[in-house]
Amino acid sequence: MKNKISNYIVLIIIGFLNLHAYSQQIPYLKKNEKATQLMINEKPFLMIAGEVHNSSASTVEYMTPLFPKLKAMNLNSVFVTMAWEQFEPEEGQFDYTLVDAIIEQARANNLKVCLLWFASWKNGESSYAPLWVKKDTKRFFRVRTKEGKEIETLSPFCEATKKADAKVFAQLMKHIKTVDKDQTVILMQPQNEVGMFQQIDYNEIALELYEESVPEQLMAYLKKNRNHLNAYVYDAWSKYNFRKKGSWKEVFGDTPESRAFFTTWQYATYINFVAKSGREQYNLPMMVNAWIVQKPEDLPGVYPNGGPVSRVMDIWKAAAPDIDIQSPDIYLPNFKEIVAMYHRDDNPLLVPESKAVVGRAYYAFGEHDAICFSPFGIEDAADNFVFTKSYEVLNEVEHLIKQYQGTGKMRAVLKEDNEKSKEITMGDYKLKVIYEKPNEQSFAIIIQADEHNFIVIGMNLTIFFSSVKKNTIGYIGQVYEGRYEDQKWITTRMMNGDETYHNSRLRVFGRTFQTEEDIIKVTKKEGEPDAYSPATKQSIVTPGIYKVITYER
Repeated sequence: MKNKISNYIVLIIIGFLNLHAYSQQIPYLKKNEKATQLMINEKPFLMIAGEVHNSSASTVEYMTPLFPKLKAMNLNSVFVTMAWEQFEPEEGQFDYTLVDAIIEQARANNLKVCLLWFASWKNGESSYAPLWVKKDTKRFFRVRTKEGKEIETLSPFCEATKKADAKVFAQLMKHIKTVDKDQTVILMQPQNEVGMFQQIDYNEIALELYEESVPEQLMAYLKKNRNHLNAYVYDAWSKYNFRKKGSWKEVFGDTPESRAFFTTWQYATYINFVAKSGREQYNLPMMVNAWIVQKPEDLPGVYPNGGPVSRVMDIWKAAAPDIDIQSPDIYLPNFKEIVAMYHRDDNPLLVPESKAVVGRAYYAFGEHDAICFSPFGIEDAADNFVFTKSYEVLNEVEHLIKQYQGTGKMRAVLKEDNEKSKEITMGDYKLKVIYEKPNEQSFAIIIQADEHNFIVIGMNLTIFFSSVKKNTIGYIGQVYEGRYEDQKWITTRMMNGDETYHNSRLRVFGRTFQTEEDIIKVTKKEGEPDAYSPATKQSIVTPGIYKVITYER
């Protein structure tokens, strides 16, 4: 009898340990130094990613040849759509074909996945909801205009829609947990670019709620974080003397800002309910993305009102604790300004959509400790040689980026518009960066490995090093060009004389490839730029890697 009890106890302990080990493998976010990193199997993971077109994973036939192409582009992860209408075509009937195929294809090509749950909303509309939801406008009611007209967008005030969405999302997460033992799916995005193109939903239930008190959960957040609020929220609250309770109108006035905060609260609590339902089945990190404000003067409703735009990030933080990251979709030219808005101590930077301008990836990772950079319609960049090779270099130095995230010893520069130069200070050195070739990309990640050693990864730059210490002159001692193989440095040449103008500056040539009749032919090993290519030859420049040893006297 004792042996049976002992064996039973041993089995319980083994089961608990196995469960604990499995739970530890679930991707999660962890604060390392001052940066938040995505942990996969207890190791930080940098999402060198791309998002496929919305319909690219709508059939197994279409997606099957796509994943090898993405891998050949040097991606390590991909954002892929999973539509409610295809996962639950009839209420209570679930079709696992596509989600299983996505996981299978990604795993076969060594890619990680963020699933985009296109359900109640996508880009402020509801076109991905199932027909059984769309047809039943009484049960699943729509947003109303001021004139009383129902529009295509499902109302965030509809409890039936929220519960139906949450129920199916929970089923999706439960299935992923069951089939995805290798943690191929590492991140989830419930909904996409949510919000309504008007100031408020004119449904009777919404207008009644607008007259009620601001939720205590939001008021408690505002009071606790008063000195750190986004200026948009702070200014709107300050105009009414920082009232600590009252209706939306009493606390924020009957203003566009008040209606925006009210609408945002409703979207955020709705999506948090969906996310929480999913996390109860499988606790993957959750993020949301924003159709960002296009012009500073735009009023809510010109852009999708209610989405996680930078103006209302604090409302989302208060309303949606089960959402880990609020992310910007960036197609505007002022990339650097926008990422600075979203990178906060309580919100790591993750860029799920952008133009395929690869310098943006280097800037996001190097300057803002980003978890991810992902251009939209990534398959369209398959023939973009500079993009593909630049992603290849990011894979080379991924270990360095992860090592220096949050340390304050990694910076980045990126030429935007007509910028010609940039000065940054790292340790005891001032670096003056000159952007070369005005019609080409110019960017770099700069790492200070120790007091007098720098690693520069980029292209089309010149960098001057000087000392910030009084009565001290800083010099470049030696410059090496090279590459990393399996995280080990390999020098391809030492640069002196003409290549650095006798060590007066670092010239970041990049890796140069010769072309003939638009067909790329590699004429030398990577990491061996040709500084003296004849003018008659065409060339394509991609990022290179340099080590700089400095000294002072």
